[in-house]
Amino acid sequence: MTQHHNLGRSEKYHALPRTLYALLFDDGGCYVGQSSNPQQREKQHRSPKGGWHRPFRFHALEVVTATRAEAEVYEQAWRVRASREGWRIYAKPPGIVVNPHRRATAHVRGLAHQRRWQLGTPVKAPSERVGWWPWAAVVISVLALARCVTG
Repeated sequence: MTQHHNLGRSEKYHALPRTLYALLFDDGGCYVGQSSNPQQREKQHRSPKGGWHRPFRFHALEVVTATRAEAEVYEQAWRVRASREGWRIYAKPPGIVVNPHRRATAHVRGLAHQRRWQLGTPVKAPSERVGWWPWAAVVISVLALARCVTG
C-alpha cells in the first residue's frame, strides 16, 4: 500500500520511498522518472497537460528510500541502463532525445551496471534492422570494380 506523506514543499529533502519508473513508447523511446506517489504521477503523465500526447506503457523499475536528489542519481543510472538496452532516452515531453552517457559519472555508471533491465529491447522498424551485410556488399562491389578497372 502506498504511503502518502504530507510534507508539502519540503518533501524533496526527506528520505522517502521513491519509485523509479519508465514510460516506454512504441517508437523505441523511454522516459525515466521518480516519484513518491507513482499512481498519481502516472495519471499526471497521461493527462492532456502531461505533455506526451501518445500512448505509453508505465513500468515500475525499483523503489529506493532516498531524498529527491539521491533518487535523481538512480534516475540517471536507469537512463544509462535503458540506453545500453537499445532504448532512445527522452528528457521532458514531447520527447527530446538525450544522451545519458554524457552526464554519467563513474558512480552513475556503477549503479547502472548493478541495475537489471527486464523490460526487453525496443521493436525496430524494418528500415532500422538493416545489418552489416549491405555495407559488406557495397565494399565487395567497389573492390571488384576497382580490380576490373586496374586490370
